[in-house]
Amino acid sequence: MGLFIHLTINPKDIPPNDWEAAYQESLTLLRAFPVPLMRIAREEIRHTARYTYISDLVWDPGTPNEHWRVVGDAVSGRHAEDFLLFRHKEKQFKTIFGPPDIQGDILWVPPDDAPFYSTGNGIDIFGQKTQGYPYHLAVLAVAILLETRFPDQCYLSGDIEPMQVENMCRWVSKTLNTSVVTPICMDAKRLYRRVSTLYENPRHVMERFQALFGGCQAEKFEALLRYAGRPVVLKRFKQELGEYPSPDYYGAIRLIAKFLSATGDLEQLVEIALGIADQGKGFEEWKPAPFLRALCNHYLMAPYTERELLGAFGPPQDEPMTLDDALARAFPGAGGKPAEIDAHRSTHGNVQGEDSRVLAALCAVQPEKRALFREILSAAEDEAREQREETRKRMREMEQEWREKAQQAPAQDAWPADGLAPKAVSLEESYILSQVSEETEQFVDEEKSAARIGEQLRQMMEENPDFFQAEDRHHYLRGIYRATVQYGFALRAASWRAIDGEQELAILKGLFMLCAIKDREFNFWRWRIHLLESPSLWPYLLEAYQPDTRADDNDTWEGYRERISLPQMEKRNIDGRIFSLGEGKPGI
Repeated sequence: MGLFIHLTINPKDIPPNDWEAAYQESLTLLRAFPVPLMRIAREEIRHTARYTYISDLVWDPGTPNEHWRVVGDAVSGRHAEDFLLFRHKEKQFKTIFGPPDIQGDILWVPPDDAPFYSTGNGIDIFGQKTQGYPYHLAVLAVAILLETRFPDQCYLSGDIEPMQVENMCRWVSKTLNTSVVTPICMDAKRLYRRVSTLYENPRHVMERFQALFGGCQAEKFEALLRYAGRPVVLKRFKQELGEYPSPDYYGAIRLIAKFLSATGDLEQLVEIALGIADQGKGFEEWKPAPFLRALCNHYLMAPYTERELLGAFGPPQDEPMTLDDALARAFPGAGGKPAEIDAHRSTHGNVQGEDSRVLAALCAVQPEKRALFREILSAAEDEAREQREETRKRMREMEQEWREKAQQAPAQDAWPADGLAPKAVSLEESYILSQVSEETEQFVDEEKSAARIGEQLRQMMEENPDFFQAEDRHHYLRGIYRATVQYGFALRAASWRAIDGEQELAILKGLFMLCAIKDREFNFWRWRIHLLESPSLWPYLLEAYQPDTRADDNDTWEGYRERISLPQMEKRNIDGRIFSLGEGKPGI
């Protein structure tokens, strides 16, 4: 699973000079990004290779193979997969069969391709995972630029949010002093009109539009109602909803959510539900009473005046979605979390006062069951109040915990030592910087954790004394270099400068030991990189430089390790190859 950016291009009618000009503009954008971007490079130090992150994004400058690469940013340190763009068009689109010959509109796919995917009639020159990390915004900016320059031959798609597109369109426009076109997959009107010229069958038009449009589900449904026509869209909606034997199914409640968000038409929804119930055996859950219970399971039944806490739980509208956000939204939904937060009554009135729209809609078809409907709604409302009070209590506890931690923690700079100096920034730059700050990973109890890890490293070194007899610091530096190539990880340039300049042999031995462990478990991986890139923590790896690591009565080593997700390193995970590669180049 991952978060992607796709950029589909048909290069056939793009002049080579125009492509090269767009490449130069893209470089301007990457170099102007508010935080330094980085790529991976392999460099030779004393005949030994190592991997490093560098800020010079251009590979093979001045040659036919010139291109830029970007894999992350140097401030948050977050990185995912490589994105690249070649300076010369023929190099970007070269195949073993010669230049591609793609016919037709870039948005078209064969009508028998079911379901219609967001990929189109061209070549996806990006298509890698950003995982929503800050460099996602830089890649997005380049994609917006290329679609602006080649609107008929190029379109952007993937895991992008409307707020991201809005901010990055403005940033591109200001940075290059040029007008920018909103990507077509985020512009419902332009997209529907263009897709409608590609297919004769209205069903194909609707399916292709739904596959390509990048706005929210409600906006997508609103656009279909507006441009495809309400009767056609509702017919399709009824067919899709009628495939579910119960409104409690995840797919059904998602359809209901987008319908209500787009139309707010409860009366129409009740009518559709009754139509599904009339299909007979197997669809009894669509009858009024069970249908109302299903709505209560997935919609918050509480008056508007009692919802002041709800804003804290919705996804922030001004922040990019990360992989963690995607997972956080997916699993609770699959587990029954309300798909939408809405109400069954108007913004005024009280429980005993005005009848709700839901109640009115249901009583219109079964007036004799008004008391039952009231009972169901009242029970749901009481449950919502109980949950609200539990939430309020937990929020007060969390606020108190946060205040206590804030008082105990020393003041920290917003940026690492090698980050950026404060300066006046635009709204768009502030938006980008806020995402970098949010994505900069924080580690718990760093000094204590480094000391704990140091204990394990020293134990391993005692069990493997033959590997640590050398008194030459370059011996251990070579081992650290080789490990980055052996295991495929890189360090930032500032970190390499610190490691290369370290004179304390005991610290280099500890870092060498840390690098020789072949465990690829995620938590170990993140702690290893963090320790290697944090010179201030290196002294804590030494026995003579320990903080107070005495555990509380209930805080055993295993309990502490589990509580802060500290990795457990074992002797069996030591990779002897790192110790036995000899003095020359890595044997990889």
